[in-house]
Amino acid sequence: MLEISFDVMQSAAIAALVAMVGRAVVKRVKFFQTYCIPGVVVAGLVVSFALGILRGANILQINFDVSVLKEWFMDIFFTGVGLTASWKLMKQGGKVCIGIAITTIGLILGQDILGVILAEVFGMHPLIGIGLGSLSLMGGVGTSSAIAPSYELLGADNAVVMSVMCATFGMVFASLCGGPVAKALIKRHHLHGEDVVETTKEEVTPLNGKSLLSSVCLIIVSAGLGSYIAIAAGKIPMIEFPYFIGCMFGGIIVRNILDAVHIEVRAEELDAFGDICLEIFLGMTMMTIDVTQLAGVIGPFVVIFAAQVIFTCLWAYFVTFRTCGSNYDAAVIAAGHIGMGLGNGPNTMANEKAVMAEHGFSHIGWVVYPPFGLLVLDIFNPIFCSVIAEPLTRLLG
Repeated sequence: MLEISFDVMQSAAIAALVAMVGRAVVKRVKFFQTYCIPGVVVAGLVVSFALGILRGANILQINFDVSVLKEWFMDIFFTGVGLTASWKLMKQGGKVCIGIAITTIGLILGQDILGVILAEVFGMHPLIGIGLGSLSLMGGVGTSSAIAPSYELLGADNAVVMSVMCATFGMVFASLCGGPVAKALIKRHHLHGEDVVETTKEEVTPLNGKSLLSSVCLIIVSAGLGSYIAIAAGKIPMIEFPYFIGCMFGGIIVRNILDAVHIEVRAEELDAFGDICLEIFLGMTMMTIDVTQLAGVIGPFVVIFAAQVIFTCLWAYFVTFRTCGSNYDAAVIAAGHIGMGLGNGPNTMANEKAVMAEHGFSHIGWVVYPPFGLLVLDIFNPIFCSVIAEPLTRLLG
């Protein structure tokens, strides 16, 4: 079998190419746009399928050197997530934010409990249940790719490929299920939204080299601070504390210190740099997994995934709706929560937008829920999925 190896720079170049090709494909294929599937996931899956088939046929083995750079891009992305956690902004949401936090954390725990129970039924490692629970469905491809490798080290074979594929399919069903659930709630409770949809002209943030440098340096400095948090937390016995979680805490601390001293943070630049790091990280992850390994566990995978979709829809219908006010805003939030609970941020926005286009605008649903819900999710979910790994393995593994 022919074997080809790429060094660090060559591997990074291929990952960047995967990201660019993926974006070009998504622009031309309506299906991927409709279900909010990232281009890097599409292209990365094609590459991983092709390489897996060639490797399985003993024709070609490709080796990528991505470990160091992949970790760096992942750490920087999660640092950027931490820098969005402004306590001052969270307080502006009022009482509805309490309901959003309760239903978000509740769904995370519910998906994981269901996943672990079904994994035990099929004789699988309990961490596969987490991987087919909130890790992939709430966390998406990014969080799955970051944490699932540690599950494999604890004995959960194929955790990465199963989590990534679960997250990918989740994005499709997130868009299919959100609207119907919200419409059922609206019809049953005779709800309607505001007659006039608020429209705001999108402001374009000018590109400024000096301010962009400041934003990039802010993320890197925050990650450096977080590294010490990760090292200190890593000394806690019986708990696996990932490095990137420490970086995220570094971002949270820095953001709230800056808010306290009234120093403005340019969120658009932080988001842009974080998104770039996420794209390259996902490119490296997707092109190095072997999706052909999913063939041996396809039966349990389908059953657990289907159960999670049904559970998430029922949760949004019965729990999210009531927790968030049992009104039209809550119905729109329910649609968004299915987008968030099975897919990602774009799925959340797409679901809410589709409901509001037909039934009226919801200020709380559109302005308050997505940023706050994603904030709660992005902080609680990776911490929980990381910290629970070793204790769960000792208990059930």
